[in-house]
Amino acid sequence: MPLDALTLAMGGLVVLAVASIGAAARSFRAAADPAVRRLREGSDPHSVPLAAVVAGERLEAATHEASRRGAATTDEDAESRLRRQLVWAGFRSMRAPKLFVGAKAVLSFGLLLGFLAVNAARAEPVPFALGIAVWLAGAGFFLPNLWLSSRIANRLRQIDRALPDALDLLVTCVEAGLGLDAALQRVSGEIALAWPLLSSELRLTFLEVRAGIPRMDGFRRLAARTGSPELRALAATLTQTELFGTSIASALRVQAEGIRIRRMQRAEERAAYVAVKMTLPLILCILPSLFAVIIGPAAINIMKTLMPMLGGQR
Repeated sequence: MPLDALTLAMGGLVVLAVASIGAAARSFRAAADPAVRRLREGSDPHSVPLAAVVAGERLEAATHEASRRGAATTDEDAESRLRRQLVWAGFRSMRAPKLFVGAKAVLSFGLLLGFLAVNAARAEPVPFALGIAVWLAGAGFFLPNLWLSSRIANRLRQIDRALPDALDLLVTCVEAGLGLDAALQRVSGEIALAWPLLSSELRLTFLEVRAGIPRMDGFRRLAARTGSPELRALAATLTQTELFGTSIASALRVQAEGIRIRRMQRAEERAAYVAVKMTLPLILCILPSLFAVIIGPAAINIMKTLMPMLGGQR
């Protein structure tokens, strides 16, 4: 079946836009080339003096360099932020940011072209097909971000739930005479079945310390790798313990108690919000049926009593 006019027009616009962008890029490169510019100015009898040309070239070069550095800084910041989020989500490969951006582009264009192809094959095309296609393309571009945020939040919940138990085991191992490095190795093995995520992170920290990284740097890397505020506070506590020579077991015990207290406070806060959140469902769902049950029989009796009287008056 031939494509509809809307699909053909959209395809022509896309091709025209790509060709325009390519032509603009080529003209920009040619205009930015000093040799090409000097050749053009040499063939023009009304060209400006050489000093003005040199000054203009220097100003343009400085402006171009500043804009290039600013764009590079922005790109590097965006890439580092994306890489950090992917590490928090558990993707530590150097190619992860490029693969993630590529997956977003493929999903966006796939949904767009897939909908247009299905719409073109239909006997009766869907109304507002272009708007729906653009909406699907936007959804395909932003859905991976939502999935990434959900994965990060899920990992943080698992780590925060497992951390108090792991700290209690660390306290037990340290008080039993093990060093902190050996205690990390032992605890990572003990919690492997119950909390595999925190177990793998602790084992990686132990391997980093064993490879020669300072212990405090290893804990800081653990906090940066997971994005957990609780692990960041633990790294700060262990750093102070190392600097001032205080008891590691006492510091770990206080940290575990603090995590449990904060978790209880968050649970109480959520419980306090329940009454407020139940107000709207109560008004919309329960009260109408309650009014129907209470007022309905009385309304029926009133109607049965008044209708004969009204009919008799007529």
